[in-house]
Amino acid sequence: MQLQTEISDIENKLAAVRRYFNAATKELNIAVQKFPNNIFAGMFGFKTEPMFDLGVAGREQMDVAPEVKF
Repeated sequence: MQLQTEISDIENKLAAVRRYFNAATKELNIAVQKFPNNIFAGMFGFKTEPMFDLGVAGREQMDVAPEVKF
């Protein structure tokens, strides 16, 4: 039972980190595209970054419970 709780907790933490990453990436992308930030971003090499996405295959894998062997 404790193992199930730990695995569930880890999955929840990973989901939270993915949400945080996407929020931070969205904030960066907006800042890089705004004027006058876009001028300085271009000079210093900042550019928009892609959001984290598992894709269809990754989401299907997330729906399957992990197999644990002892």
